[in-house]
Amino acid sequence: MKTLLTGATGFLGGWLVSDLLDHSFEITVIRNPKSKASYRTDSQYFLKNFTEKCREEFIDLFDYSAVEKIIKEVKPDAVIHMAAVGDVTVAKNNPKYTYEVSSNGTLNILEAIRVHSPDTLFLSHTTDKVYSGNAVPFNEEMLFDPNHIYEAAKVSQEYLTKIYSESYGIRAATMRCGNYFGGYDFNFNRIVPYVIKCAIENETVQLRSDGSFTRDFLYIKDAVSINRMLLELMSGTSCPFKFGDAFNFSLEIELSVMDIVHKTLELCDSKIEVQVIGDGASEIPNMRLDCTKSKTELGWLPKYSLEDGLYETIESYRSYLT
Repeated sequence: MKTLLTGATGFLGGWLVSDLLDHSFEITVIRNPKSKASYRTDSQYFLKNFTEKCREEFIDLFDYSAVEKIIKEVKPDAVIHMAAVGDVTVAKNNPKYTYEVSSNGTLNILEAIRVHSPDTLFLSHTTDKVYSGNAVPFNEEMLFDPNHIYEAAKVSQEYLTKIYSESYGIRAATMRCGNYFGGYDFNFNRIVPYVIKCAIENETVQLRSDGSFTRDFLYIKDAVSINRMLLELMSGTSCPFKFGDAFNFSLEIELSVMDIVHKTLELCDSKIEVQVIGDGASEIPNMRLDCTKSKTELGWLPKYSLEDGLYETIESYRSYLT
């Protein structure tokens, strides 16, 4: 399958490229020539030298003519769209750029598909943060009420995907997942890699909140396999879901941040100190996804438990942090 990817140099992107190459996908990667994230050498994409295994095109998604050109040229069987400003703090400090990456970038891809390659499948990655302001557990029928530019940007991406499916017949779907965790995540602002790093280096864990906020998770290997599952279903003669729909994927757990810290330290066999140094004022208090729709309509179930995923993750960090 000819597949065009955005966001391939990120945490999820690196794992997804690895998985698709293992399954003989023909991959074209769009890299933003102006983005620092596109050149981050600490990602799996570069560490495993995927630059030599994929076709690369340096394109600014804001440039419609460039996006149009690559869609016309490649005529991909599928586009997997992961490009975004992923750091909430960076998003807050760069609101215009954050919004435009998700809105204008998505719009340009969908419009180019509509005009030049209408049979191309479109798989969009957003976030469970779009549910901000709703009560847990989050389900796909809930209304959006974003209060942060990061959330608003992702909501715009979702609406565009839905509209282009319903109005123009684009075969698309949206993934909303719990917090990814796994090896090769070098953003140590995220709780799982941060705690593992502290345990390995015997440093005190410092939390931005009192640890009572709850979070939901999904192991990265489960996350990447969902992409292939959805593409297979979408390319079949009878897709089991309505194009343009969004689906939740997670372990459906409601662990407090403090619980995940202690569980991770236990698996690391570490007794390091945990300190609270912030009030968590800018964070969403509680997050848990309801994955009933994914289970009933797609027949999906996670293959990895939290403990199994954490164990593999810890072992991978031990191999390259030491």
